[in-house]
Amino acid sequence: MSRINRQIILIEGPIGAGKTSLALRLAEDLEAKGLEARAFLEFDPDHPIRTEQVDLLSGREPEPRAYGLEPWARLAAQCVVNRGIVLLDATLIQNTLLPAFAAGVPEEQILHLATTRLAALAKAKPMVLYLHVDDMADHLERLHRSSTPSWSAGNLAWIDATAWAQARGQRGMPALIGFHEAWQIWVETWLSQLGDTSLVLRARSEETTSLSQLVLNHAAKPS
Repeated sequence: MSRINRQIILIEGPIGAGKTSLALRLAEDLEAKGLEARAFLEFDPDHPIRTEQVDLLSGREPEPRAYGLEPWARLAAQCVVNRGIVLLDATLIQNTLLPAFAAGVPEEQILHLATTRLAALAKAKPMVLYLHVDDMADHLERLHRSSTPSWSAGNLAWIDATAWAQARGQRGMPALIGFHEAWQIWVETWLSQLGDTSLVLRARSEETTSLSQLVLNHAAKPS
C-alpha cells in the first residue's frame, strides 16, 4: 500500500480547467493503490461541504447557517477516524472564495475565509491543488464556443452582474477574461505562501494520468 500524507485534497482551477476529470482520475488511482478514496464533485447531493454558490446554481434554498466552519471541521475529523482520502472538486477556491472576490469583498475578508477553512481541515492535513491556465482569453473563448448557448449566456450574465465588473465598467467576454485573469493572480499569490500545502500545475485536461501522478507524488511528501 502506498503512503499518502494528505487526507483531503482540494482540486481547484478556472472553469473548464479539468478539475472534475482530475478528481475522478485521482480517486481511481488512489483506489488502485489500495487506498480508500472518494471524489465529491461540486453538485453531488451528498457533498460534505455546502456552499452558497452551489446552492444558488442548483436552485436550492440558501441556508446561511450551513456555510460556516463546522462542516469543514467535521469532514476533517471523519477523515482522521476513517483514514480515507477525500477529493473535493471546486469547493474552496471556486465556490467559496471566488464569489467573494466577484462581489468586491475586501481582500482581508477573503483571506480570512481561506485561512479559517484550511485551519478547520488541519487535522486531515489538507492540500490545495490549483490548475493554472496559461492563456485565459483563449481558454474561455474556446470554452464558450464548445458550450451550449444557454450556458454561455448565463455565464456572461453572471459576470455582468458582479460588483467586480461593474466597478470597472466592463461587460461580456472582456469582463469575464479580465476577471479570471485577476482572480488567478490573486489565487496563485495566496497559494505561494502555503508551502507544501499547495501545488500549482498547468491545466492539461487531456493528460489526467500524468497530472494525477504529480499530485500523488506531492501528497506523499511528509506534511
